[in-house]
Amino acid sequence: MRRLVDEAREGRGVVKRFGFVLLVLALLGACGGDPAADRSSRAPGTLELAIRDASTGEPTPARIELTSADGATIVPDRALMIFDDCRNVPWHNWVPWTAQFQALAKRRRGIANPYTGRTEFYAGGTITAGLPAGRYTVSATKGIEYERARAGFEVAPGETRRVELELVRWADLPAAGWYGADDHLHIQRPHPRFDPAIAIWMRAEDIHVANLLQMGLARDVHITPQHGFGPRAVYRDGDTMLLSGQENPRTHVLGHSIVLGARRYIDLPSSYALYDGVWREAHEQGAANGYAHWALGGAEEGLAVWGHTGLLDFIEVLNLGLPFYERWYEALDLGLRIGPTAGSDYPCLPGLPGRERFYARVEGPLAAESWIEAVSRGRTFVTNGPVIELTVGGAAIGDELRLAAPGEVRIEGRVRFDPRRDAVTRLELVRAGEVVLVVEAPRSAGEITLDTPVEIDRSTWIALRARGVKRDEKRIAPRRFLESMLALERGTNAAVLAGLPEGAVEPPAAAHTGAVWVTVDGTPPIERQPRARAVAAAWLARLEELEARLAEERIAEWARFPGRGDGIDAGDVRASRDALLAAIAAARRTHSETARDRRGE
Repeated sequence: MRRLVDEAREGRGVVKRFGFVLLVLALLGACGGDPAADRSSRAPGTLELAIRDASTGEPTPARIELTSADGATIVPDRALMIFDDCRNVPWHNWVPWTAQFQALAKRRRGIANPYTGRTEFYAGGTITAGLPAGRYTVSATKGIEYERARAGFEVAPGETRRVELELVRWADLPAAGWYGADDHLHIQRPHPRFDPAIAIWMRAEDIHVANLLQMGLARDVHITPQHGFGPRAVYRDGDTMLLSGQENPRTHVLGHSIVLGARRYIDLPSSYALYDGVWREAHEQGAANGYAHWALGGAEEGLAVWGHTGLLDFIEVLNLGLPFYERWYEALDLGLRIGPTAGSDYPCLPGLPGRERFYARVEGPLAAESWIEAVSRGRTFVTNGPVIELTVGGAAIGDELRLAAPGEVRIEGRVRFDPRRDAVTRLELVRAGEVVLVVEAPRSAGEITLDTPVEIDRSTWIALRARGVKRDEKRIAPRRFLESMLALERGTNAAVLAGLPEGAVEPPAAAHTGAVWVTVDGTPPIERQPRARAVAAAWLARLEELEARLAEERIAEWARFPGRGDGIDAGDVRASRDALLAAIAAARRTHSETARDRRGE
């Protein structure tokens, strides 16, 4: 049993020990086998649907909605088979080869769209479906850079009706070196034979870099096992890559961490509460480290402990349909060069792959190594629809502008969006955590621009964000939703919830650039300025609370292992307590010096 657990932790091949039968079953699942028979031969009519990329004329995968005249949605028998993992099956966690059965058991052809309340499906460019005679509507969607295509048609008895949908680009970000990614997907691939089907699925959402996260707990690998890590496990289909990553370590005490691009699954169960051990090893492997879920849910304390170490590269600031930037702004105000990312956390909560995504600016052709480097350097912007651009004195997102003396700098920014899906109303210039300029009047439909000189009197960071609402989507209640997600034992989370509306609202349309760093010679660095002192004081308070919880009489209050949740056993905490207290002491020295430093005034 111990050997099986070790295999799961290392992400090794899961089939080799358990025979040919399991492999055959897995291949059937990956190739789209389905016990449901194809009913097209028994239907009165036939639809032949083709989806083409207007810019190339070639067939292209897409997400499809097919609706009859009475409003019923239809999923054809030949739709792309999909599968994913976010269920708590205890024996799955302990016996690696059962991942094959998990994929087979969870395979299906339809996907629920929580934003419309309808069921959709994926197709690889063409699909044939048997349909009763009648009128229908079909639409195709492909990520955020293409307009939605839609057509109505009628099928007569015995007729074969051919329908072509042409997907037209309104943006072409790869042409400028920007590639879209979802950093938070829980889709298992226990064998390489699963890769081609997953890649078509990701191409249908126009995701260039799909990060499939194997998720762990203190005691075991939890869900979504990957067949390998590092270069040997990268699968590529054109400009679409599948990369293995990990959401591990993850606890409600110190937050959910993500590692992208490591050469192997990194797991240190004997010191699970010491995240820095995993992050150091990840950096040695050329990987990028970050926090999921807006750096909330315990990550506030984790940031306070390890934020100053240089081990964190990104924070997921757009997740589960909601943008939240405040913890990331705190890190930037301390001079920590941490970039923004976004991810859907599909399917652990209702959503679609790539609904929340980020773009990274890659130098040269897209490759796993160059993409990880772009993420690590903060050359990113996050979005759930709008496309946002920024330059500061010619410096691009994630880069540094150096000035010999204070002076005027020209800032240029733009947000573009598909007005049929997004209604962006504000473009906001953010400097050192404060909105210093707002542009509300659109220059043209689907675009707002900013072009202005700004006086820079000291070193700072500058970013751009866009705000609006999604069109034609179901209303959401963000406060009620987050109350169910966050542990309310910490005042910081209570403060987050207090700023959210009580009732249902239109879902936000959001985009935010990474920071452009401006260094002005002869002026105080960012970490010596008044905003840094205020953040350091807040982080010191979080350290004090975390240290108090480590007292023997309090450990049992919060160190728990709640089934398959994100807890941690009290014994595991005690094993790492001395090292964790030492890390807290080191962080306290750093933040205390910042909090007292008045040289920036």
